Amino acid sequence: RRQVPRPGHQPGTQRTAGYQQHRQVTPGTGTQRAAAKSPEFKGNVASVESYEVYSHDAYEVYKGWQQHFAEWCVVGSDRPYHYLGSGKFFVRFGNSLGQQMLKLTAD
Repeated sequence: RRQVPRPGHQPGTQRTAGYQQHRQVTPGTGTQRAAAKSPEFKGNVASVESYEVYSHDAYEVYKGWQQHFAEWCVVGSDRPYHYLGSGKFFVRFGNSLGQQMLKLTAD
């Protein structure tokens, strides 16, 4: 299936897609990533990989968080599969999505 646009999408509109997996390809993500590389969507679709902006320092604090709960609350709030609830990760990821959108709109 080659359909990337969603209802209300106008032809020529740029899109960025963020993939929140750690280098894993799960059902559907392989085709989503491929769409960003497809000549058909060149200049209209870009992807961002979340593992490139993962907060490794928050993960270090996560280890044994029960023993230093106050410190953990400063850097995260969830499990690793939810990006530790790390604000640092989500700011970086959002910035990466924005940078890709700027590249698309500059072309």
